[in-house]
Amino acid sequence: MLRDVTCTLPPGSRVLVLGRSGSGKTLLSKALAGLVAPSSGQVLWNGEDVAGMSSEVKRARQAAFGMVFQTDALFDSMTVRHNVLLPLERRRVPREEAEARADEVLRAVGLAEAANTLPERLSGGMRKRAGIARALAARPSVLLADEPFAGLDPGTARQVARVLLEVAGSGTLIVVAPDVPPELTLARWLYLRDGLLAYDGPPNPEVETMADEALV
Repeated sequence: MLRDVTCTLPPGSRVLVLGRSGSGKTLLSKALAGLVAPSSGQVLWNGEDVAGMSSEVKRARQAAFGMVFQTDALFDSMTVRHNVLLPLERRRVPREEAEARADEVLRAVGLAEAANTLPERLSGGMRKRAGIARALAARPSVLLADEPFAGLDPGTARQVARVLLEVAGSGTLIVVAPDVPPELTLARWLYLRDGLLAYDGPPNPEVETMADEALV
């Protein structure tokens, strides 16, 4: 449960949401993307209350969000390329344009040669990158990555961190994680503790120490 969490994220923000398990990190990311509705308070997109939007308007606005899930959530019966194409097909993007976008993002994450491979044949790091490619195919202005480094060895985590920074471009990047590789430089930290926003500001060694102690 989140309580009294107030923050404003301007376009182009680079944000790390950290805290121990159960502190509300994933819930905050889902609320920001309009996937869960707050029981009190408001989530505003460009100053407009999400709760007041019609279902059609809300779905259209959610196209601005790309989600990278903790589990890659890929369909093992589909090739990597088809997994990336799926959200574009659901958005009824013309076939030729959808295929061009899919090929573009697969090249961006270094998976062009694995496009016709089934996810079950990929390493953990490659599956993570495939999940990032799928999120990017819709060209979101906000990229939300929930625990993108979970289960990865340090070398693969650093690789995924570099990909996230490179492909986010000028858009907003929000990473939810207890800690991140040093390659992922995020200018703003939101530290959650028991559902409360305990810190909102630049990277801070004291906050990092608190987060580490919370994991013990």
